[in-house]
Amino acid sequence: MLVAKAEYNYYPEQVEEQERKRQVKGKKKIKTVNKRMYISIAIIIFITSLYILYGYSKITSERLEITKLEKEKVELEKVKQDLVGELENIKSTTKISEEAIYNLGMTYPEESQIVYVSVNETTNEEIETFSISEKLKNIVTNFSSLF
Repeated sequence: MLVAKAEYNYYPEQVEEQERKRQVKGKKKIKTVNKRMYISIAIIIFITSLYILYGYSKITSERLEITKLEKEKVELEKVKQDLVGELENIKSTTKISEEAIYNLGMTYPEESQIVYVSVNETTNEEIETFSISEKLKNIVTNFSSLF
């Protein structure tokens, strides 16, 4: 310590220069750290803004596609309504009868051309008992076929 003090007392100009160099180096380090920090912050902000712009472009393209699909839907609904109208026109009984009379030469039958068929009526009880017994037999045969 005494030697250092002695040198300090003898060479004050050199010591002051060394202290100034240290201060300048410290300031340069702080300036470079600040520059790097500012550059990194600017890069982060730039990347974030690019990401946000990319998101907005995706949203815009999706909106355009939705609008296009909605227009197509409206057009298809119009076509469907037209086809339903044509179908109703084709199915109308008056149009069918006119087509049959004029184009095919058909006429309504006369009384002598009509034939009546008689059907024997059976009671519903016989049909129900028959069907219940048949169903029971089917169930038993299906159950026995499992084993």
